[in-house]
Amino acid sequence: MEYNGRALADLVDPKDPTKIILKKGQQLDGFAQLKDDGSTTSGCWLFSGAWTEKGNLMARRDNSDPSGLGNTLNWAFAWPANRRILYNRASCDPAGKPWDPNRKLIFWDGAKWTGADVPDIKMDSAPEEGMNPFIMQPEGVARLFALDKMAEGPFPEHYEPFETPIGTNPLHPKVISNPAARVFKGDMEAFGKMKDFPYAGTTYRLTEHFHYWTKHVNMSAILQPEQFVEIGEELAKEKGIKAGDRVKVSSNRGHIKAVAVVTKRIKALDSGGKKIRHVGIPIHWGFKGIAKNGYLTNTLTPVVGDANSQTPEFKSFLVDIEKI
Repeated sequence: MEYNGRALADLVDPKDPTKIILKKGQQLDGFAQLKDDGSTTSGCWLFSGAWTEKGNLMARRDNSDPSGLGNTLNWAFAWPANRRILYNRASCDPAGKPWDPNRKLIFWDGAKWTGADVPDIKMDSAPEEGMNPFIMQPEGVARLFALDKMAEGPFPEHYEPFETPIGTNPLHPKVISNPAARVFKGDMEAFGKMKDFPYAGTTYRLTEHFHYWTKHVNMSAILQPEQFVEIGEELAKEKGIKAGDRVKVSSNRGHIKAVAVVTKRIKALDSGGKKIRHVGIPIHWGFKGIAKNGYLTNTLTPVVGDANSQTPEFKSFLVDIEKI
């Protein structure tokens, strides 16, 4: 409710000052009602509309889909504004008619924008006014290049992770990894090689846990009590690992020990005729907590910072796995 925000004073209709939209203390209907004069408050504008006077809209479970497009507007809440497709104005031609009449997302009805989704455009902006779809960009159109916004150049580019399981960049063999990434002195020497660590490791989160916090929460510990890693059936057969076996996962920086979960979910990838197998590693365990003690997943991960955001490269690195 605090994130959603509320009125700190009576809010009036900007088109009719005699009409009160919300009374002081009531929950906002959405971020469009936020003011810069101190008459409203919100913990985060993105979530404004999630808990209104109608209640907790995130708890809704109506999966009806009148459009047949997979737009279930009454199932939970999608931020911002419960809009399911960003920039959905682009689904219509300049006159406001859907490009594909069989898949109407939004359209101009002569007075306002309406349709199966929440329009991502000023609701009463007629097509002839020329408001472009990409309203968060100053030009109003999509960008094929980023001018001065990216450290490594104006065009999006593909780079392999520094620890790549294929050893090359299929698009640019001479430039494998991002030359503008942040790698401190000594970190480069800690990178592993394919000959020693032949599998791709990746980290992820579980529905039942939140980061490293909920290893201290009794219910989360009951739902997911023990550290595990997830491997596909092919890799399990190759390494002689069965579901429930204890395994050791190693990188060039250290190792963890966990229970193996063998699944059909993680399949080998084919890259230029080479089979790439993966080890999935949930992040949530550590040395203390209500859940069974485990290992810090980032014992395995490399120290690399993305060139633009400094986000660490924890989603792809080289590992080996063995039964213990």
